[in-house]
Amino acid sequence: MNIRLAGAAEAAILAALDAASAFSAHWDTAGWQGELAQPASQVWCAEVNGQIAGFIAFRGVDGQYEITNLVVDPGFRRGGIGLQLVQHALEKIASGDVTLEVHSQNVPAISLYEKAGFVRRGVRKQFYKDGADAQLMGKHL
Repeated sequence: MNIRLAGAAEAAILAALDAASAFSAHWDTAGWQGELAQPASQVWCAEVNGQIAGFIAFRGVDGQYEITNLVVDPGFRRGGIGLQLVQHALEKIASGDVTLEVHSQNVPAISLYEKAGFVRRGVRKQFYKDGADAQLMGKHL
């Protein structure tokens, strides 16, 4: 597996992976193009045999970072790619406060973030369109 920065030409691939994941941000191609153009944003892809198997997106400045999206292709799940992407992002961030929101019913993601050392910091009630709460999680590096 290789982890590399995503390029602008991959916005449609990211959007397709994003759309296939039940709990992701569901940004469309234009949304991904905008994200990839943001100076404070980084999107890292996990590549397996030349195929994007997953990605992580985060933004941040001045020691404040937010993981905005993490998706692993269903065909590659449960193989450690998600955790490797989170660890890679944390290495790139290096120091500061990292936060994220995760759907309260997304138990695998909550478990993954806890394995990476994130702790629950609060709840945003009825945050998602389906009425579910968002778990607020964070980690200080």
